[in-house]
Amino acid sequence: MVMIMNGFELRKQQKRKDIMNAAFMLFNKEGVKKVKISDIARFAGVSQVTIYNHFTSKEELVRAVMKEYMHQQFQIFKESVEEERTFADLVELIVFEKHKAVQSLDPSLLQEMLTADEELKEYVDHFYRTQTLPLFVQLLERARERGEINASLSMESIIFYLNALKTEVKRVSAETWSERKDFLDDVLQLFFYGLSGGPTSNRNESE
Repeated sequence: MVMIMNGFELRKQQKRKDIMNAAFMLFNKEGVKKVKISDIARFAGVSQVTIYNHFTSKEELVRAVMKEYMHQQFQIFKESVEEERTFADLVELIVFEKHKAVQSLDPSLLQEMLTADEELKEYVDHFYRTQTLPLFVQLLERARERGEINASLSMESIIFYLNALKTEVKRVSAETWSERKDFLDDVLQLFFYGLSGGPTSNRNESE
């Protein structure tokens, strides 16, 4: 009896996962407003009734998708920090999202979600303050101790700069970053050493 219940729960969890994956892909492609529950059901290969068995409304599904995405991204970030990578490696990983195990969320979709749902916005803000920001500060403090970043710079200014860079990076297609390694090297060079120069990138050293 226990094994049957476990099998049932596993199938139930898999259906929930399939629904959320389908919703994420459709939301990311079409935007939240344009996507109907019937679209998600068709894409996930389930009935609309099945979706409502897991989520009471489309709004609840949107929140679940966003929260799952946040937790996945945070886990990747946390594991990367715990691996004791260099600050340069972590910037390349975090800002340029070189990990593609988790799909990227369109910035305009994120804005749409947060604008339309005050409860979700509060959750995201709280998660950032209590989870993401403390880990990020830990990363920056470690980089300071290692001499990887200027110790005279404030945490606030560094975080602002990183967020600004990440925002601009998202405007460039993933294909551009993968096809233009020289462009990526130049952006990283500018990030770490500015327009005045400094140690050259690996690309320049190899030429």
